[in-house]
Amino acid sequence: MHSTPSRPRRVHPGIAAAVVALLAAACSPDTDSPTGVDGASPAAGAVPAAATSYIVKSLGTLGGVSSSAYGINNFGGVVGSSARATGKQHAFLWRGGTMRDLGALAGGESEARAITDADVVVGYSTLANGVMRAVRWQNGTITNLGSLGGPNSMAMAINDVGVIVGWSEVRNGDRHAFIWKSGVGMKDLGGLGGHSTQATGINHAGKIVGWSETAAGVRHVVSWKNGVISDLGTHGHQDGAAAAVNNPGQIVGYLGNVPDEFSQDEGFPFIFLSGTWKVLSTRQIFSQALAINNGGVIVGYDADLEDPDADEDAWVRAANGTLSYLPELTANGHDQAHGINKYGTIVGLSTSKAGWPVAALWRTP
Repeated sequence: MHSTPSRPRRVHPGIAAAVVALLAAACSPDTDSPTGVDGASPAAGAVPAAATSYIVKSLGTLGGVSSSAYGINNFGGVVGSSARATGKQHAFLWRGGTMRDLGALAGGESEARAITDADVVVGYSTLANGVMRAVRWQNGTITNLGSLGGPNSMAMAINDVGVIVGWSEVRNGDRHAFIWKSGVGMKDLGGLGGHSTQATGINHAGKIVGWSETAAGVRHVVSWKNGVISDLGTHGHQDGAAAAVNNPGQIVGYLGNVPDEFSQDEGFPFIFLSGTWKVLSTRQIFSQALAINNGGVIVGYDADLEDPDADEDAWVRAANGTLSYLPELTANGHDQAHGINKYGTIVGLSTSKAGWPVAALWRTP
């Protein structure tokens, strides 16, 4: 459940949270090692350029003060959540300048996380009693997808044939990854023996990615195909999680601290394909890759979580390795890039002039 904040706030949706939920202007070419652990910060003076080829647009709200966009399809449909004038959060679908309230299950709040090219939308809605349920919006109808026996569940992603993935609590309170298919319902994907597993992305071929805790409580990057889980590990870092996968099979996400680091606030975006890791460097010490399109363009954001006054900055990394920062609605605000379509249009959030995070869209002129 999302409550309306009482003051301007920063948003840190790190992968330790339930929803972990990764073309640009010229800068220095990417020189990261494809296979090494690149834990070093960028050299002094090697600051990536601003993405001056992009312009930023506020998508507004449903009448409240804040909103955030999470997904975009190839026909310009954008989904996310927004505060209403009442203070409640509702999922929205934005297209062509109009933000439409998708509604919620009776008495609840809602959030949309992903959308297909056919405008099928998935996310979650709470009930009047606060229980969270994975839902699908299709042709104006919201459907409760149920759970794996526990009270709470959430849909995180959907592919273009309508297969949905996410997480659900089971009867003992643990969180398990699920797959949902029409006519079949919700099934447990299995994990690595720990208490928490989450599926975060799925491609056209049905490859699913996410993360799973081991019996020792360490979060590993994982994938599933045809019901079989593959442990991709942490690439020598303390933990890791996948956020998304594109149709060519490239996986993006986040790796935690390297083992000799004592700080708990460092993070490294990565791209993984066919057994090869590529760890990326951005400007600030904590960074996540959150989405990738089929052309290999990655978006995410970085921050210094140890400095409460530091900015969050949205970034985009072209397929050729060029990393750039996206423009802001307000100078020195907080910005995150959450999704990208095949045309390179990006969605996320940016701080408004009033000081609140609002859904934002970045596109080339």
